[in-house]
Amino acid sequence: MNFVIENQSKSSGRIGRLEHLETETSVQTPVLLQCTKGGSIPHLSQEVFSYITQDAPILLISLSNVNYMADALKLYKKGISTFVGYPNSLNILTVRDVCETTPSGFNDKDMVPLFTRRGKEPLSSEQYMELIEAISPDIYTGLYDADTNEDSSKKRVQKSVDRTEMFFNYCYEKHTTSVNLSKKSIFAPIVGGFNKFSRTLSIKKLNAKSEIAGYLLDGFHNNGLSATTVNCASLLDIVEHCMGQLDVNKPKMMIGAYTPLVVAELVRQNVDIFDSSYAYVATSNFKALTFNFDVTNVGRNKPMLEISDQAFKEDFSPLLEDCKCEACKQHTRAYIHHLYNTKELLGPILLMIHNLHHYMEFFKALRMAVMEDSLSSLIDLLRYQGTDKEIDYSITELPKLINKSDEKRAMFKEMATKPNQ
Repeated sequence: MNFVIENQSKSSGRIGRLEHLETETSVQTPVLLQCTKGGSIPHLSQEVFSYITQDAPILLISLSNVNYMADALKLYKKGISTFVGYPNSLNILTVRDVCETTPSGFNDKDMVPLFTRRGKEPLSSEQYMELIEAISPDIYTGLYDADTNEDSSKKRVQKSVDRTEMFFNYCYEKHTTSVNLSKKSIFAPIVGGFNKFSRTLSIKKLNAKSEIAGYLLDGFHNNGLSATTVNCASLLDIVEHCMGQLDVNKPKMMIGAYTPLVVAELVRQNVDIFDSSYAYVATSNFKALTFNFDVTNVGRNKPMLEISDQAFKEDFSPLLEDCKCEACKQHTRAYIHHLYNTKELLGPILLMIHNLHHYMEFFKALRMAVMEDSLSSLIDLLRYQGTDKEIDYSITELPKLINKSDEKRAMFKEMATKPNQ
């Protein structure tokens, strides 16, 4: 894999190009990865996704919901993208599902917990690399411990750094000696919570390895909705601290449902790769993204619509005026509100169509702002949306959607109450 910096602005981040030689894929950064569940984009078939864009998506695949495919993929030998129906798509594999909250704790010395649809499964470095060999992703991260957030203790953060070093050393050795992985790319995980000393320690321990293709900065949140509430100032301070110590010529990836404002600020910090989990968690909680990112038409916009609100019962306008997605062209707020009330499966499908379309258009605007060195204007628009008060883009769980009889959800919540080890 090659990464080329095409344009570096003074105050607006950079435009790069990610070139994967084996799949002959070339994409411009900052780039948006499409989150998947079991290799499929949530709520959307491949045909429906083609209504949003004709471009082949870059798939973000979570080991936690594809590990059961390993035996079949080992026999299939054509790659996971072809296996799940996207033969022309580049794929990137990470350990945790960024769309769902990951329970804290259960950290053994030589293993990390993998939360799958079958429950919690211990995962060692050896088991992880066996799965990587079988799944054969185009790009993958080394195994790491990212069970930290802003509230983590120094002891938990230090354990995260030490265990990640141990895991990654094994993964890197296997990567460099494996014939099957010789054409694959490995990203180094940078952990350490919100502690600058620990982040520096993590970088020093992992940065010297020559065959690292890029970096994943993780350990800031517990995935799912928690990423939408990350303290922006604290996050940017840590990211800026890390960027000065990482190879400028290698791509940086940050995954999780960061808000549009945080994403734009991270782009200014030269982060190159993000994912679509923000659009997913908005859809899962029946929120339609409506924030304005057109700096030529500054107006007062709500960042999102609460489709569950009874105010939309007789609102026959589209989710967003002038939106060109199929949901807005053919359906109204009132109809999607009705689908919410009747729990029809079409509701999340239409919302996902709109939210993904809107979020992908936002990334086009980001790249344009970087090229024109006008990212500051876009950030100001995102921050205030034509008002004099900073906008809150965080997403809260919609109570009506909580299924109290869901044993898996109840089990994970019970797990989350157990203290870290």
